[in-house]
Amino acid sequence: MSSLQKLYRALLFGFPLLVVGACQKTSFAEPRATLLPSPTGGDPEVAEGQDEEDNQERRREWMEQRHRIAPGADWRVIEAENARAAAERKRLMQRSGVATSGSWTEVGSRNQAGNILTSTRSADGSTLYLGSALGGVWKGPTSGDDWTPISDHVYGGAQQLVVIDGPGQPTLVRANGGTVMYSDNGGGIWQFPNGLDNLTSTRRLLKLDDTSQTLLLLGRRNGWRLFRSTDAGANWAELRDLSGYTPDIWTPRDQLGDVYLIDDDRLLRSSDAGSNWAVQGAKAPFFAQEVYLGGHEAGGPGLVFSLAVKQNNSDTWELWRTEDGGSSWAHPNDLPGMWDAFSTGTQTTKLIAYGGVNMYLSRDSGSSFQTVNGWGEYYSDPLGKLHADVMSIHVLPDVATGYGERWFINTHGGTYESVDRLRTVRNLSMQTLGVSQYYSTWTSRRNPDVIAAGSQDQGYQWAVTPAPHGRPGPYADFDQLISGDYGHISSSDGSHDLVYSDYPGFVLVQEGEADPRLHTVDFPNGFSGQWLPFMIADPTDKKSFYLCGRNLWRYTRSGTSSWAPVQHTNFDFQGTLTSLEFSPIDPNLAWACTSDGKIFWSTDGGVNWTQSADTGPGAHYFYGTTIVASERNPNEVWIAGSGYSTAAVRYSDDGGVTWRNRSQNLPRTLAYCMVEAPDGSGRMYLGTESGAWEWDPIERQWNDILGPDGPITLYWSVEAVPSRNIIRFGTYGRGVWDYSPGTPGFFPYGELRGEPNHLQLRASAQPLIGTTLQVTVQGGLPNARGFLVISRAAAETSDLGGVVFVDLSKQVFQFNLRTTASGDDSVSLGVPNVAGLVGKEFFLQAVLQDAGQAGGWSLSHGLRAVVGQ
Repeated sequence: MSSLQKLYRALLFGFPLLVVGACQKTSFAEPRATLLPSPTGGDPEVAEGQDEEDNQERRREWMEQRHRIAPGADWRVIEAENARAAAERKRLMQRSGVATSGSWTEVGSRNQAGNILTSTRSADGSTLYLGSALGGVWKGPTSGDDWTPISDHVYGGAQQLVVIDGPGQPTLVRANGGTVMYSDNGGGIWQFPNGLDNLTSTRRLLKLDDTSQTLLLLGRRNGWRLFRSTDAGANWAELRDLSGYTPDIWTPRDQLGDVYLIDDDRLLRSSDAGSNWAVQGAKAPFFAQEVYLGGHEAGGPGLVFSLAVKQNNSDTWELWRTEDGGSSWAHPNDLPGMWDAFSTGTQTTKLIAYGGVNMYLSRDSGSSFQTVNGWGEYYSDPLGKLHADVMSIHVLPDVATGYGERWFINTHGGTYESVDRLRTVRNLSMQTLGVSQYYSTWTSRRNPDVIAAGSQDQGYQWAVTPAPHGRPGPYADFDQLISGDYGHISSSDGSHDLVYSDYPGFVLVQEGEADPRLHTVDFPNGFSGQWLPFMIADPTDKKSFYLCGRNLWRYTRSGTSSWAPVQHTNFDFQGTLTSLEFSPIDPNLAWACTSDGKIFWSTDGGVNWTQSADTGPGAHYFYGTTIVASERNPNEVWIAGSGYSTAAVRYSDDGGVTWRNRSQNLPRTLAYCMVEAPDGSGRMYLGTESGAWEWDPIERQWNDILGPDGPITLYWSVEAVPSRNIIRFGTYGRGVWDYSPGTPGFFPYGELRGEPNHLQLRASAQPLIGTTLQVTVQGGLPNARGFLVISRAAAETSDLGGVVFVDLSKQVFQFNLRTTASGDDSVSLGVPNVAGLVGKEFFLQAVLQDAGQAGGWSLSHGLRAVVGQ
């Protein structure tokens, strides 16, 4: 009987599935102190605020540059249509009940919240609703320990949010940018209202406590306008065309009262829900470009107001007050460091607060302000200290508190509550509020439980993840090792021995997988690049990395904690490099792209470059965000980026000399990230502005993979976790999510364990029934003898001087090996054409004689085979 016949006979028994045992976890012995990047200089409070404001502006410019588009076109309009189409696909999917091929699992972070823009309470005070940046709307108890997303099936967040309680489910109305939506069943279904077409932005959404629960909205459509709804947000009518600068409206928060509007430097009052307006008092002695209006109920109806005013042709916010209904005005102070958060107390006329990087409070009508806490204090007390970057402040009357009011402060680190007028605050966002904004993730191939993540304003994070709990919601807590914004995480070999990422101004190096230590490395002197420049580890040297700007830099470790930069090539790329990739098969092959659509290829490791002659039509409107070189063919390479006025995805099978469109069935969008499937199928996975997509190599088109469970949000980063056949996405608003395609393939496990487990074991194709494939072992000595084991179960035991990853007691078959002069050998495997084998798992490992090893053997990692058809 031949070897293949014996294997066929063994396979016919049909063996049970067995999940590979998780590697031993590592954890911190004690909580770690978070490192804080230092301010760049000047007065600490003012400098930090200005530096952060400048940093945010550079980030906005970078984001805009990535959305490269032809003149006269608007990418936001295109993406609004994409978002509607994504919501409709999800609605049809959920209604059809058709099962999808893959499944989604929310990883986390469970304990590191991201950017919350607004908050509001139900009428009975039992439920709190939060509006995030791109993580949608959430609800939970006011204790803050059990949050639930209620808008994953539509795109976007909520800068303004109101809740209208009724006999059944509450009605919610949200506004974000120029988009307004409402749900009349508590978030189950979101709809677009009538009367608000073509809005470009929104400012203030108020609910009046009349019998109609009238809503008022400030929206911009060829100038600022006031709109009203009397049917819970379903239909809107325009009431007033405002003067042109950014106005504000206010109404008492403790009872039904008049509505007040600041416009054209005058205070106006309406007693009929905005239908008619009367000027109140005198024209204010300022000439504003933008205003925030806050009233003080304690001063009597329509008498005491505090305003944050940005004068025309000025970047400074000023505090103005009137205590006689606008008859006279005073300017008690400026508001340095203010962004867009401003509010006033309900029980006293003296309490005024505003926010920027920090939150500031006055208890003396604005004569003086104190910082509630410095942004750095958060890291030693995240429960009781405000996170940096205050996005909004809301004050609600509440007789249940000793001060008669309850404050909600919304920040880049979640929502806080204060019941004692900011003497103390309490973080409500430390459990299950999954709105983290991630630029990048990196999962260790040695221990796939270990994840590093670079976030927006929640720092560089690290986690040893537990097993998924099998129910909705995030399951993994992350530790924040250093504050700030980090992206482009990579390592040379897939481990966490040396992991590289960058912050605007320096490179961060994580050293060590079990007990990570951090180093910071400055950008080169005179470096010219993007806000968060692209970088990548050197695939040939784990102690080196590349940094992309106008020039290509290569850093090499010199000493224990320093890296020295050298310009890697003198080639003039005639632009800023935005992505760089080396072939995993031959690292001499490299590709690069620029912010203006130029693509280059190299055959000597990036020293000399040639510009691709043919990159397709509209290439000058292309901004390349990501390049993926195939692990199957050294000449195959993919590139993706801005696809509004040209193809978002391009493909080359000649090493980058020429490129073809690979955007079939993909909307006009910005592609942020891409990765090749680890199953050997040729599938590709893509993250875009409002969804995740899979390339079908048979149908040759992209397909939406969100299904009923994947949230509609921005998918910024993606990586493959080969041992688990997982596609791991980092979203910019809903944390880290895993997509499990459930496809057949060969998946390595137990990698990077050191000597003597250094042999590489690979398969030429997927294990599909009725096919024959090659399994190859590499890295052995010349003419070495050994064997390849196939087992029904995985294991992890010490034997032969190394680690054995298959259960020898459940061995199916053993193939003899004899390496060539180059130290490799191959075995031909035939998979029987038996339907009962589909979905079965088998585990492979190779062993070769090696006199240089203490145990006399070299071993490979494990290789899990999942049979398909």
